[in-house]
Amino acid sequence: MTYVFYYVEAHLACIFLMAFLLFKIRKGVNKQLSQIYLGNLIIVLIAYCFAEIFWALVDGGYLGSSKTLLYLSNVFTYLLINVAAYIWYILSEIMQKEKYIESDLTRVFISVPVWISALLCVTAYRTGLVYYLDENGNLTGGKLYLILIIVPFGYLLAASIKALSRAFSKDRYAERYIYFMIGIFPITPILLGILQAMYWRVPFICYGSLAAVLYVYITYMDNLVSIDPLTQINNKNQMYKYLVQKMRNQNPGLSLFMLIIDIDRFKSINDTYGYSEGDKILVRVANAVKDACQGPRSRFFISRYGGDEFVVVAEMAYRAEASWLADQIKNNVKKIPELTGCAYDLSVSVGIAQYDYEAPISIQSFIARADSDLYKQRKLNN
Repeated sequence: MTYVFYYVEAHLACIFLMAFLLFKIRKGVNKQLSQIYLGNLIIVLIAYCFAEIFWALVDGGYLGSSKTLLYLSNVFTYLLINVAAYIWYILSEIMQKEKYIESDLTRVFISVPVWISALLCVTAYRTGLVYYLDENGNLTGGKLYLILIIVPFGYLLAASIKALSRAFSKDRYAERYIYFMIGIFPITPILLGILQAMYWRVPFICYGSLAAVLYVYITYMDNLVSIDPLTQINNKNQMYKYLVQKMRNQNPGLSLFMLIIDIDRFKSINDTYGYSEGDKILVRVANAVKDACQGPRSRFFISRYGGDEFVVVAEMAYRAEASWLADQIKNNVKKIPELTGCAYDLSVSVGIAQYDYEAPISIQSFIARADSDLYKQRKLNN
């Protein structure tokens, strides 16, 4: 069968490109959980490509045409598709910063459909529930064949629907790029999967998988560029992008505020306890700021501005709300020594500026206003 050569060639090309991506990911210094799962996803897809090569060689008669080989060639492909879809769902939840997914028990529970599919595939040789060989020796879908389709599509669609609902939320502008990526990721694999079901000797799925993984990798790398590696909050560049969008478009009934947070006597703590302790302080203060900005109607963008300074861009109705938020941040930071056992007191100064849409100014001028108020607050604290 002449198609076998081209089928194998296409999958070998995809294996090579995905192996290169895997090398780049594993070579990275900053090993986050999302990075680990992205690597795992690529490993499973590489294994799937090898399984497809095995299937093509069996289907083309190059490895024989026994019933056992025919079943095995399909078991591997179906199993790996299900596992890949499951890993993608876990990865999408991690990228959306869902804490529940970090539990081992939760991940096991979510994997139950994969185990059910695996059991049906492995026992199909005897039961024929998901597929069987007809009298002509052709593989035919059984009574429960639909399960093999529903499980992977279910994982993909569940992740997609959840992410897209967040992408269109006004309160989640900062993460919108990631949410859109997760939301549209399944489109290519699903469409090309349907095409391969219609023309099953054309390697549509391997191309779709490669395109989707490349898209995720590029988006993931872009996201890393916008995240401060120490505190895992937005960096200054991402803050500028956010401010440009917000300063052009006012939400009705809301004003735009900027809070600049500076850690008091940070240099002396660094000099006394070392830079390692200083890094811990920065992470703890970042978490304290994030905790203060939680809420069902939160409209806060949090970023590290540089050194020991953080910025919160907030949409609020009144300046009093911004002052209240500043007090919440201060109180959260003051509690850090008690919660962590630090041998020193910890406090922050907070400067506040309100943007006037009727008299627009530059981003630098807006920041300067908040910085000027920060200077006044710092003098009061000393």
